[in-house]
Amino acid sequence: MEQVQAAKPAGKGRAEKNLYEPYKAPALIWSLIRLFGRLAFFILARIEVRGRENMPAKGPFIVASNHLSWFDVPLVPAFMKRQPFTMAKEELFHSNISWLVRFMGGFPVKRGEADRQAIRAADELLKKGDVLFIFPEGTRSRTHKLAKGHSGLGMIALRSGAPVIPVAIAGSENILKKIRPRVTLTFGEPMTFKPAGRKTTREDIENATDEVMTRIAAMLPTEYR
Repeated sequence: MEQVQAAKPAGKGRAEKNLYEPYKAPALIWSLIRLFGRLAFFILARIEVRGRENMPAKGPFIVASNHLSWFDVPLVPAFMKRQPFTMAKEELFHSNISWLVRFMGGFPVKRGEADRQAIRAADELLKKGDVLFIFPEGTRSRTHKLAKGHSGLGMIALRSGAPVIPVAIAGSENILKKIRPRVTLTFGEPMTFKPAGRKTTREDIENATDEVMTRIAAMLPTEYR
């Protein structure tokens, strides 16, 4: 299986960056990026943010959101105090915007399979006390209805013990399609998970994932469920 990591040196003996070790912007740079993002979104849409107080001020946690539009990728971090690291589809790291994805704290994940390298990278970030941002559905919902979440979310939550902050986005699919559409961004209360027995089972993983998706659905307007 192809690795998204260079095994050979590039240029004058310099090794390429390990894409599974995402870039973290300096605090001042992140604050400026976040401010610019908020201003841009307030120009493009009527943004209503709820529940920001549910995000821990320190320590690791996982932000799990539904996914309606490409705008969701910068939208959620723009209203977070701490910079999150984001799982991004592997193809983006071979595109013209790969530098931007990496600059914003992205690291690759192979869609449609259990990407253990991405899960290990997520574990390491959470062990360091960082924040992980993930779309459990794996891709944008074409119908704008919430889809079933992938089990990677439950696996990471159970392995790390980090709380999960469910996030519900509504209206982002209308940005640039309507004049200043109403967009709501709701951060739910933290959810923590432990295996039922001594070892984590597939059932534990599926149950944890389903519980998060059920909480997201409960925070969404009826037409998005």
